[in-house]
Amino acid sequence: MENENLELDIKPAGNKDLWLFLIIVDIIFLCVFGFFLYKHFSARLFDVSAAPRAEQTETVDVPEVAETDLIVADEPIAVESVAAEPVAKPVEIPVTAVIEQQQKEEAKEAAPAVQDKKESVLVQVNPKSKYRRVTFRWYGEGDKVSIVSGFTMAKPQALKKRGDHWETTLSIAPGTYKFLYIIDGKNTLDPYSEEKDGRSLLVVK
Repeated sequence: MENENLELDIKPAGNKDLWLFLIIVDIIFLCVFGFFLYKHFSARLFDVSAAPRAEQTETVDVPEVAETDLIVADEPIAVESVAAEPVAKPVEIPVTAVIEQQQKEEAKEAAPAVQDKKESVLVQVNPKSKYRRVTFRWYGEGDKVSIVSGFTMAKPQALKKRGDHWETTLSIAPGTYKFLYIIDGKNTLDPYSEEKDGRSLLVVK
Protein backbone atom coordinates (compact mmCIF):
# COMPACT_ATOMS: atom_id res chain seq x y z
CA MET A 1 0.00 0.00 0.00
CA GLU A 2 2.77 2.35 0.79
CA ASN A 3 4.34 1.75 -2.63
CA GLU A 4 1.10 2.45 -4.39
CA ASN A 5 0.69 5.71 -2.49
CA LEU A 6 4.19 6.75 -3.49
CA GLU A 7 3.49 6.12 -7.15
CA LEU A 8 0.29 8.15 -6.96
CA ASP A 9 2.16 11.01 -5.32
CA ILE A 10 4.94 11.02 -8.00
CA LYS A 11 2.67 11.07 -11.09
CA PRO A 12 0.84 14.31 -10.31
CA ALA A 13 4.15 16.08 -9.77
CA GLY A 14 5.40 15.02 -13.25
CA ASN A 15 2.20 16.21 -14.92
CA LYS A 16 2.50 19.59 -13.25
CA ASP A 17 6.03 20.07 -14.57
CA LEU A 18 4.89 19.15 -18.09
CA TRP A 19 1.97 21.54 -18.01
CA LEU A 20 4.15 24.27 -16.54
CA PHE A 21 6.66 23.78 -19.39
CA LEU A 22 3.94 23.88 -22.03
CA ILE A 23 2.49 27.06 -20.55
CA ILE A 24 5.90 28.73 -20.57
CA VAL A 25 6.43 27.71 -24.24
CA ASP A 26 2.99 29.08 -25.16
CA ILE A 27 3.72 32.36 -23.43
CA ILE A 28 7.06 32.67 -25.27
CA PHE A 29 5.35 31.86 -28.60
CA LEU A 30 2.61 34.37 -27.95
CA CYS A 31 5.16 37.02 -27.06
CA VAL A 32 7.18 36.40 -30.21
CA PHE A 33 4.07 36.26 -32.42
CA GLY A 34 2.70 39.42 -30.81
CA PHE A 35 6.02 41.22 -31.37
CA PHE A 36 6.01 40.41 -35.09
CA LEU A 37 2.35 41.44 -35.38
CA TYR A 38 3.09 44.73 -33.67
CA LYS A 39 6.10 45.37 -35.88
CA HIS A 40 4.13 44.58 -39.05
CA PHE A 41 1.11 46.77 -38.25
CA SER A 42 3.17 49.62 -36.80
CA ALA A 43 5.20 49.86 -40.08
CA ARG A 44 1.94 50.09 -42.09
CA LEU A 45 0.51 52.71 -39.79
CA PHE A 46 3.65 54.86 -40.09
CA ASP A 47 3.62 54.58 -43.91
CA VAL A 48 -0.02 55.64 -44.14
CA SER A 49 0.49 58.59 -41.85
CA ALA A 50 3.58 59.77 -43.75
CA ALA A 51 1.93 59.57 -47.22
CA PRO A 52 -0.45 62.52 -46.80
CA ARG A 53 2.42 64.72 -45.65
CA ALA A 54 4.37 63.94 -48.84
CA GLU A 55 1.36 64.85 -50.99
CA GLN A 56 1.02 68.25 -49.43
CA THR A 57 1.90 71.07 -51.81
CA GLU A 58 3.31 74.40 -50.93
CA THR A 59 0.87 77.22 -51.09
CA VAL A 60 1.98 80.36 -52.85
CA ASP A 61 0.64 83.68 -51.86
CA VAL A 62 -0.80 85.43 -54.90
CA PRO A 63 -0.71 89.20 -54.59
CA GLU A 64 -4.01 90.88 -54.94
CA VAL A 65 -4.54 92.74 -58.16
CA ALA A 66 -5.92 96.22 -57.89
CA GLU A 67 -8.94 97.08 -59.96
CA THR A 68 -6.99 99.84 -61.70
CA ASP A 69 -4.49 97.27 -63.02
CA LEU A 70 -7.17 95.33 -64.83
CA ILE A 71 -7.68 95.97 -68.58
CA VAL A 72 -11.09 97.33 -69.36
CA ALA A 73 -12.53 95.69 -72.44
CA ASP A 74 -14.41 98.84 -73.49
CA GLU A 75 -11.25 100.88 -73.95
CA PRO A 76 -9.55 100.48 -77.36
CA ILE A 77 -6.07 99.00 -77.38
CA ALA A 78 -3.53 100.77 -79.57
CA VAL A 79 -1.84 98.36 -81.97
CA GLU A 80 1.14 99.46 -83.98
CA SER A 81 0.57 98.79 -87.64
CA VAL A 82 3.47 97.20 -89.51
CA ALA A 83 3.79 98.23 -93.12
CA ALA A 84 3.81 95.18 -95.39
CA GLU A 85 6.91 94.84 -97.48
CA PRO A 86 6.22 94.90 -101.21
CA VAL A 87 6.51 91.50 -102.84
CA ALA A 88 8.93 91.48 -105.73
CA LYS A 89 7.22 90.43 -108.93
CA PRO A 90 8.98 87.83 -111.06
CA VAL A 91 10.85 89.36 -113.95
CA GLU A 92 9.48 88.23 -117.27
CA ILE A 93 12.22 87.43 -119.77
CA PRO A 94 11.16 87.84 -123.38
CA VAL A 95 11.54 84.88 -125.70
CA THR A 96 14.01 86.77 -127.89
CA ALA A 97 16.35 87.25 -124.94
CA VAL A 98 16.24 83.51 -124.23
CA ILE A 99 17.07 82.73 -127.85
CA GLU A 100 19.97 85.20 -127.84
CA GLN A 101 21.29 83.63 -124.65
CA GLN A 102 21.14 80.17 -126.23
CA GLN A 103 22.97 81.46 -129.31
CA LYS A 104 25.70 82.95 -127.10
CA GLU A 105 26.09 79.65 -125.24
CA GLU A 106 26.32 77.78 -128.54
CA ALA A 107 28.95 80.26 -129.75
CA LYS A 108 30.96 79.68 -126.56
CA GLU A 109 30.76 75.93 -127.06
CA ALA A 110 31.94 76.36 -130.66
CA ALA A 111 34.84 78.64 -129.59
CA PRO A 112 37.19 75.78 -128.57
CA ALA A 113 36.83 74.34 -132.09
CA VAL A 114 38.27 77.58 -133.46
CA GLN A 115 41.13 77.42 -130.97
CA ASP A 116 41.83 73.83 -132.08
CA LYS A 117 42.05 74.96 -135.72
CA LYS A 118 44.34 72.68 -137.67
CA GLU A 119 46.73 73.80 -140.37
CA SER A 120 45.07 72.45 -143.49
CA VAL A 121 47.18 74.62 -145.85
CA LEU A 122 50.94 75.09 -145.38
CA VAL A 123 52.90 77.46 -147.63
CA GLN A 124 56.69 77.12 -148.01
CA VAL A 125 58.64 79.98 -149.65
CA ASN A 126 61.75 79.29 -151.76
CA PRO A 127 63.74 82.49 -152.40
CA LYS A 128 65.28 80.99 -155.55
CA SER A 129 61.91 80.20 -157.12
CA LYS A 130 58.87 82.31 -157.96
CA TYR A 131 56.62 79.40 -157.04
CA ARG A 132 55.50 78.39 -153.56
CA ARG A 133 55.26 74.84 -152.33
CA VAL A 134 51.76 74.55 -150.85
CA THR A 135 50.70 71.46 -148.90
CA PHE A 136 46.95 70.71 -148.61
CA ARG A 137 45.64 68.48 -145.79
CA TRP A 138 42.17 67.00 -145.37
CA TYR A 139 41.39 65.84 -141.80
CA GLY A 140 37.88 64.55 -142.43
CA GLU A 141 36.52 61.14 -143.34
CA GLY A 142 36.53 59.73 -146.86
CA ASP A 143 37.66 56.86 -149.02
CA LYS A 144 38.77 58.97 -152.00
CA VAL A 145 39.89 62.60 -151.61
CA SER A 146 41.04 65.08 -154.25
CA ILE A 147 41.33 68.87 -154.71
CA VAL A 148 40.26 71.02 -157.66
CA SER A 149 41.07 74.69 -158.43
CA GLY A 150 42.58 77.04 -160.98
CA PHE A 151 46.08 75.91 -159.97
CA THR A 152 45.10 72.33 -160.88
CA MET A 153 43.81 73.50 -164.27
CA ALA A 154 40.28 72.54 -163.18
CA LYS A 155 41.37 68.89 -162.96
CA PRO A 156 41.01 67.04 -159.63
CA GLN A 157 44.36 66.38 -157.97
CA ALA A 158 44.33 63.28 -155.72
CA LEU A 159 45.44 63.39 -152.08
CA LYS A 160 47.28 60.49 -150.42
CA LYS A 161 46.47 59.03 -147.01
CA ARG A 162 48.99 60.12 -144.35
CA GLY A 163 48.10 58.75 -140.89
CA ASP A 164 45.04 60.64 -139.66
CA HIS A 165 44.74 62.90 -142.75
CA TRP A 166 44.98 63.10 -146.52
CA GLU A 167 47.78 65.18 -148.08
CA THR A 168 49.27 66.52 -151.32
CA THR A 169 51.91 69.19 -152.15
CA LEU A 170 51.71 71.44 -155.23
CA SER A 171 53.83 74.27 -156.70
CA ILE A 172 51.66 77.39 -156.95
CA ALA A 173 52.48 80.92 -158.08
CA PRO A 174 51.58 83.78 -155.69
CA GLY A 175 47.97 84.93 -156.01
CA THR A 176 44.44 84.44 -154.68
CA TYR A 177 42.69 81.16 -155.48
CA LYS A 178 39.42 79.37 -154.78
CA PHE A 179 39.39 75.63 -154.30
CA LEU A 180 37.21 72.71 -153.25
CA TYR A 181 37.81 69.22 -151.94
CA ILE A 182 36.06 66.33 -153.69
CA ILE A 183 35.26 63.71 -151.05
CA ASP A 184 33.95 60.48 -152.55
CA GLY A 185 32.62 62.47 -155.53
CA LYS A 186 31.04 65.27 -153.42
CA ASN A 187 32.28 68.88 -153.45
CA THR A 188 33.26 69.91 -149.90
CA LEU A 189 34.64 73.11 -148.37
CA ASP A 190 37.80 73.17 -146.27
CA PRO A 191 36.49 73.68 -142.69
CA TYR A 192 39.74 75.40 -141.65
CA SER A 193 39.95 77.96 -144.48
CA GLU A 194 38.04 81.12 -145.26
CA GLU A 195 35.05 80.90 -147.61
CA LYS A 196 34.11 83.11 -150.57
CA ASP A 197 31.44 82.60 -153.23
CA GLY A 198 30.84 79.03 -152.10
CA ARG A 199 34.51 78.10 -152.36
CA SER A 200 37.40 77.84 -149.89
CA LEU A 201 39.76 80.79 -150.23
CA LEU A 202 43.54 80.54 -150.57
CA VAL A 203 45.96 83.50 -150.65
CA VAL A 204 49.55 82.72 -151.67
CA LYS A 205 52.04 85.53 -151.13
